[in-house]
Amino acid sequence: MKKFFQNRSLRERLLILVFALIGFCWWAPVALRRLGVFRQQFSNYRTDHETQELWLSHRTEIETQAATVARTLDPAKMLDASQAFTELNRMTSGLTPEIVTGKTLQSDQFALNNLTVNIRRADIASLVNFYTELSARAPYISIEQCLLSAERASPGLINATFHVYSIESLPPSK
Repeated sequence: MKKFFQNRSLRERLLILVFALIGFCWWAPVALRRLGVFRQQFSNYRTDHETQELWLSHRTEIETQAATVARTLDPAKMLDASQAFTELNRMTSGLTPEIVTGKTLQSDQFALNNLTVNIRRADIASLVNFYTELSARAPYISIEQCLLSAERASPGLINATFHVYSIESLPPSK
């Protein structure tokens, strides 16, 4: 390669160097961006790994607490997705709800049914009443997340989105 380069005229050497420099300038930002993405993914991996190690180190405590809580739950009060939908519909009577069922997460003994309740143009008293009724049914049906925003067109009214889950007992599998 060295002999090939040295056998070229000065003009050809300069053109080869210019083209090599252009190629490097074209390639370098892409390589640096990929390196940054790799560093970010590695950092995320390390954080996830540390979090999982922490959870695994407390495994016996978590299983003990879960077993204790599971013994206190009454299967008769648990709601499947359709019962939770009906109960939320009853709790939001007088409001303008939109209730959407989401994914159901299942384990060996329980299922968590996710539902989203969107309430538009409600006054604060109605939302507090809904929250109180919902809290009375905990832990069988509970709020996972609540988002509130002011209704711009009507001062004093609120739009609310509640991400709710209900717990359901599954029959033992054979």
